[in-house]
Amino acid sequence: MRYVRVEPLEDRYEYHLDPKAYLAALPRLAGELPPGAAAFATDPGHYDFRDPRCVKDLELGGATLADEQGEVSLELLLTPNEWKHESGLRLRYTRIESFHVDTTESDGTLPRLGDLQRDEVLPHPSGLTHEIAFTSGTVHVVAADLVAAWE
Repeated sequence: MRYVRVEPLEDRYEYHLDPKAYLAALPRLAGELPPGAAAFATDPGHYDFRDPRCVKDLELGGATLADEQGEVSLELLLTPNEWKHESGLRLRYTRIESFHVDTTESDGTLPRLGDLQRDEVLPHPSGLTHEIAFTSGTVHVVAADLVAAWE
């Protein structure tokens, strides 16, 4: 990530999470983002650990990639943490340019992503990049725009 810091601590299940540089740049960046991406990134609860709309601790529940009429779209379903969230988050990306998943589980268990730690939405010539850091991997999307819905 360019602005947001996600750094593992000694215990591999704990992380130092610091979005301050991103939040400082976000007012400028938001004007360069497509409308849906700007609304998602600037939601007041997005980076507030106490808010039920904070993305921290969501888990990837599913991904659907579709090619309809020559336009590739992607939908990610992020499931809620039962102790923190009132609902899950559905992200719908339009005109996907790339979609990449890395799993980095290093203890010999099956590859998985784990819990969402932080994310970062940035402007891109195609629209936006969205990098999502999990405890054991990342998801990176380049798309024209996204629509986020808590449901």
